[in-house]
Amino acid sequence: MSLVMYPDLLNRRDFVHDCWIIAKETDNQELKIAITADPFFYLTREDLFNLLVTHDDAMITHILNNDCNLLLKDDIGYKLIAIKHA
Repeated sequence: MSLVMYPDLLNRRDFVHDCWIIAKETDNQELKIAITADPFFYLTREDLFNLLVTHDDAMITHILNNDCNLLLKDDIGYKLIAIKHA
């Protein structure tokens, strides 16, 4: 069903991210956790900032434990470094 609804990767990724925004705005913890399990789920810098501002500590811990993907749209000199068990 997913292949029919979302024939290309960009549309699927955008759909999953839109679902994340809706779940975050409605503060639905179960939906947020379910969305993070999707293989196309990603977070932007704004999403991370929003989690920090709203003090959503449970979700931050969940995201760190599951190694969720980050979306970088432009190269401005940042490098992603995964630190395991730090």
